[in-house]
Amino acid sequence: MKKINRLLASLVLGAAMLGASVPQALAAKEPAVILIVNFQSLFTESKVGQDVNAQVQAQAKTIEENSSKQLEGFIAEARKLAEQKEVLGVETYKERIAALQKRQQEAQADANKKLQALQVGQARAQAEIEAVLKPIFAEVMNRHGGTVMLDQSSVLAGGVDLNVTAEIMQVLNERLPKLKVTPVDPAELQKQR
Repeated sequence: MKKINRLLASLVLGAAMLGASVPQALAAKEPAVILIVNFQSLFTESKVGQDVNAQVQAQAKTIEENSSKQLEGFIAEARKLAEQKEVLGVETYKERIAALQKRQQEAQADANKKLQALQVGQARAQAEIEAVLKPIFAEVMNRHGGTVMLDQSSVLAGGVDLNVTAEIMQVLNERLPKLKVTPVDPAELQKQR
């Protein structure tokens, strides 16, 4: 019986010591420092983000304007053909209308191809910005002793003092104020793979 009492006493004492040491061990660890960044605003409000967006908009506008001018030309040509329908004859008229429609479809396909190339170029530019951002993220995390960085869109609540977007944007603006957006033909991209 004395052996059992000693065993129980040592178990109770061990459990008490273990119970006391677990909170001490947990308290000894530093709490996680979570930093918040508005990733989207880095692409829309930074100097390089605004530069990239302006280039993409300007190039897309040029493509659309050229496409509209071509369409107006095709419409004018179709009107002339309609006026000459009697002189041309039915067969010639049908052939010329078919040729005109084919040219219009090719022009539309070319405009779509240029827009796709612009989108690929924009994606490449964003990838270059992300490559510059990664070391900036690491630097800011080290500076603040951060253990985790989350995008603001995934944070339901948090302190404003944990948001490091302005700090990251300032460094990004210094390191990469401009970036040339070059359209990339999707066919060329496939050849590279």
